[in-house]
Amino acid sequence: MTLPDITQWLRPDWRPHPRVRAVVTTRLGRHSPPPWHGFNLGMNCGDEADRVEQARRHVHKLLGTDHPPAWLRQIHGDRIVRAGEADVRADGVWTNETGWPCVVLTADCLPVLLARADGTAVAAVHAGWRGLHAGILARAVATLAPDDEPLSAWLGPAISERAYQVGEDVHRAFLDLGPEYGGAFRRDSQPGHWRFSLAHAATLALNAAGVEDVSGGEHCTASDPDHFYSYRAEGQTGRFASLIWLAPA
Repeated sequence: MTLPDITQWLRPDWRPHPRVRAVVTTRLGRHSPPPWHGFNLGMNCGDEADRVEQARRHVHKLLGTDHPPAWLRQIHGDRIVRAGEADVRADGVWTNETGWPCVVLTADCLPVLLARADGTAVAAVHAGWRGLHAGILARAVATLAPDDEPLSAWLGPAISERAYQVGEDVHRAFLDLGPEYGGAFRRDSQPGHWRFSLAHAATLALNAAGVEDVSGGEHCTASDPDHFYSYRAEGQTGRFASLIWLAPA
């Protein structure tokens, strides 16, 4: 069994404020056996709970923050909670406290990290197509910037358009939100199916909510099995984490 070092994780090329810290774990390491095969942090994908808890403690140790990460019980909805709340059934978490990592787990869905431009609050959001359609990003923006404070967003590793096929129901559901979402879809060779870009749809949603500073979105989970888990590509598999927190001023 080999636990990873923080140098094996992805550091976003994103600097919204000197206080903001962000990192994305990878599957590198030999902690969980197949089918999780690597460094799994997901509690609800069949891996042993004790092993996952050990992995999560290792994340906190490497981050060296005052608080452990605010792990969620993700439900593919649009609920946002504050770090430290007792009810963690949500798909977004935010904080304005120093040293409290906000975290979401993914294996194809889009992790979105948000930060106030003045470095006073951050959030992590789990945005699959259901959450995007339900408006979770608009809710996260409203929660983090209730007085229209400027925000910056970074889109983490997710399944890309070239690897993500959806049906007509998903295509129609997004077009019902607005014709601009048509740009997030490309007709597939299979009739009645489309290729869908979560990153494109998320950017549209963020822009509509007033967030123009959006970066990231270049890492495809399904195309990089050495570093990331992909439910679509692998079936039963693990989850990696995208984390954001505030360093002391």
